Amino acid sequence: MKPAAAPSIQEILEPILLRYGGRPDLLLQILIAVQKKLSCVPPAAIAALAERLAIPLVRVQGVVSFYAFLSTEFQGDYAIYLSDNITDQMLGSRELAAHLCGKLGVSLGQVRADGRVSVRFTSCTGMCDQGPAGLINFRPVTRLTRDRMERIADLVNARVPMEDWPGELFQVETAMRRSDVVFRRPLKPGEGLRASLERGGEILSTWAEDLAPSDARKHHLERGGAETLKEIYKSGLRGRGGAGFKTGIKWQSVRGASDPERYVLCNADEGEPGTFKDRVLLTDYADMVFEGMTICGHAVGARKGILYVRQEYAYLEEHLEGVLARRREAGLLGENILDSALDFDIGIHFGAGAYICGMESAMIKSIEGRRGIPRQRWPLPVHHGYRRKPTVVNNVETFAAAAVISARGGEWYARNGTAESSGTKLFCVSGDCERPGIYEYPWGVTVREVLRDCGALEAQGVQVGGPSGTLINAGDFDREISFEDLSSVGTMMVFAKQRDLFDAVRNYAQFFRHESCGLCTSCRIGTTLLANYVEKFAKGYGSPVDLEEMQGIGQIMKTMSHCGLGQTASLHISDSIAKFPSIWAGRMRTTEFIPAFDLDGALAEARSLTGRTDADAHLPHPVPQEA
Repeated sequence: MKPAAAPSIQEILEPILLRYGGRPDLLLQILIAVQKKLSCVPPAAIAALAERLAIPLVRVQGVVSFYAFLSTEFQGDYAIYLSDNITDQMLGSRELAAHLCGKLGVSLGQVRADGRVSVRFTSCTGMCDQGPAGLINFRPVTRLTRDRMERIADLVNARVPMEDWPGELFQVETAMRRSDVVFRRPLKPGEGLRASLERGGEILSTWAEDLAPSDARKHHLERGGAETLKEIYKSGLRGRGGAGFKTGIKWQSVRGASDPERYVLCNADEGEPGTFKDRVLLTDYADMVFEGMTICGHAVGARKGILYVRQEYAYLEEHLEGVLARRREAGLLGENILDSALDFDIGIHFGAGAYICGMESAMIKSIEGRRGIPRQRWPLPVHHGYRRKPTVVNNVETFAAAAVISARGGEWYARNGTAESSGTKLFCVSGDCERPGIYEYPWGVTVREVLRDCGALEAQGVQVGGPSGTLINAGDFDREISFEDLSSVGTMMVFAKQRDLFDAVRNYAQFFRHESCGLCTSCRIGTTLLANYVEKFAKGYGSPVDLEEMQGIGQIMKTMSHCGLGQTASLHISDSIAKFPSIWAGRMRTTEFIPAFDLDGALAEARSLTGRTDADAHLPHPVPQEA
């Protein structure tokens, strides 16, 4: 009996295309499905998709090449990605990676000869509170040790299907270490939404007298949305994604748009190394997030919402779809929500590994099935966003807060925090501390208080807001975290006194070089130059001249870069030079400039081949002056 023939590319693509309706705008979702099915997106599949979706071949090729988790080359039956964030390195991730590769008999970054497995580094998996961590076929593995690495190697070598692996390997913790007024008493499903709809109740008395029931329901809905928007204004809520833009102004801009087709997008692409709060919210507070999106849809007159989730959290898909299904069954999503005239539903899209897609305009392009390259700032998404329609883009924490504001009122919310930073903020704390995890505080909390609560009393420095944020030393620990003082996306990576902070700077520089989308010269070249200069210091060739050059490059990047990535990619270098000058001074052997490239050393092979050892076969070296 002949073995069954392997399915053709067309047979593999057919159910995937059927699932996504053969829509070109869902190209990225289709490619992700192909990658998971085949452990690559082979050229034959790219050609077939271009033909079936009636889009240019180069567009499909461009999308595949843009995202880190898509590849035209086979990644192995078991594709292992290990987090290479600095906090994972501090926990021994590099040594563990070498140990795993040894047990598997595979080189880092390569597929084993038999096609069984590959091991690679990725920037951050969003599990910094329980590292070292990684992904195996996009399922998270946490708290990795030598013993766990050996168990993984044994399972891979034995070809054990992933569904039969021990569940303990995939356990992900989500509990908050400290909660405050927003998350201490989570909303019941529908609590915020009912309050939003009930705010239009004053118009109900006109149903029988002045208006037909359908018109009355419409006016009731509009009034409720307008009153909810007022509560958002009263609350002073600002975006929790980092920029801190006033949420009420953003929602009002979309509500006032002339185009009736509007959208609500939730940004769950928290790619900033050290950040993991969205993972916790989507796991334990998904109802609040979806409720906030629905309330926003009510307030701005949108009927469609999209949750954009980073690929590292793809394991949450079944859970999130389950929450959405339950909300539809309960009348909290879909048509005629809570027997009102409100129609609003939510879909889920996934990214495929691109930090830049945390930028709202890049995220919109990604949702539309394109390369996630940020566009020019104007026009703003509130005027020209998803599908070129008015679009609200807020992040996970912002929508969860909006749901609470709707239920408990804007004035109640504004009583917490500071004058310009109302409410509370979630902080992702990792690194050298006894209790890493999620902490909720009112805005205005000091760094010192957070360090005390997480058990980091021996800290020498803290990276606040991730690599694109601010690096501070002990002299800044009494600063307040707020938009008025020390703004933060909610990330705090702690470094104890025994740490060499140069390792963190080096890690961040490599991260930004890898994640630059390459659109603008200042960022594309600037991130590469900065990473090269850092490597020069690592090899002991740095000088004061190089420090000046790095700060000059950073200034150009701040003023000339197309988006926030390039504008902030040099901050960790300038902050470290100002706050921790010793980490640079200790790597300078001279006060004079030293070329990073040893030209005379490069001639060594030629001297060996020709047998030349005389002085004329060498280039003269300047005699360095000791620093």
